[in-house]
Amino acid sequence: MKAFRILILTFLVSAALLSSCEFVNPPEKIPSYIRIDTFMVEVNDFDAGSASHMLTVCYISAGGQNLGVFEMPFTIPCLETGLQTLTIRPGIKLNGIAASRIDYPFFEPYIIDRELHEGEVHLIEPLTRYKEACKFPWIEDFDDAGVSLLYKEYSKTFIINQNEVLKEGRYSGAIFLDEDKDIFEAYSDEDFDLPKNGTPVLLEFDYKNTNGFEIGMYLIEEGVAVWYDLVYVKPSDVWTRFYVDIGQTATIKYTTELFRMGFRAFFEPENSTQGAIYLDNIKLIHF
Repeated sequence: MKAFRILILTFLVSAALLSSCEFVNPPEKIPSYIRIDTFMVEVNDFDAGSASHMLTVCYISAGGQNLGVFEMPFTIPCLETGLQTLTIRPGIKLNGIAASRIDYPFFEPYIIDRELHEGEVHLIEPLTRYKEACKFPWIEDFDDAGVSLLYKEYSKTFIINQNEVLKEGRYSGAIFLDEDKDIFEAYSDEDFDLPKNGTPVLLEFDYKNTNGFEIGMYLIEEGVAVWYDLVYVKPSDVWTRFYVDIGQTATIKYTTELFRMGFRAFFEPENSTQGAIYLDNIKLIHF
């Protein structure tokens, strides 16, 4: 009889513990899944230039809850189910550095209401366009007869419009270097009055190259132009879009009156017997 009572007591204690465990650890909620492969860009304004981009990451939230930053393509779980408002903002690598990812400031966020179902993968195809406040003081796509670049007197080679290696359009610009033509420098044929209050300013371009090159700018004050190095662009065997932070440089010396964008290159014989740099869709952009 005593053994029977002990057995009953053990059963009751076990049942209570199991009930308590279920209360403390309720069944986990089944998430929905969000999949994004790429961000699409639409450009309707001719003055905005090409739609070329290299948007690599997404900043995403669902129902006001921040889900994080993810490199495309990706599939992520989302505990927010039912009808949710998804806000997706595209991001870039600034100055070619993966660790310098930023929310691209000039594109509109993609916002959509979507029914999210538990256990299902929902493919989202975000589309964006430039914000209305964007200004494009310089665009060079090399499709016209002239090129909006001038050359330093010591430059031994020049940009030519060619159609053998293209990013898009009819032509891309090409620079060839060798032992005789070993120095190149070109700069914008216009000097720009840029914001100096820390607002975003980017110089963007597409490139493909076997020879590295430098991006810089001339800071102009009282008619004197002083070169300022920004970044070095390494060789790439595929077309890549590069984003250079100009806004921070514009604030370094507040007395600078105007800014002149520049490209420099020196022949690198260790890479090839003839260095090649192809450029397209140069764009200076700010608010």
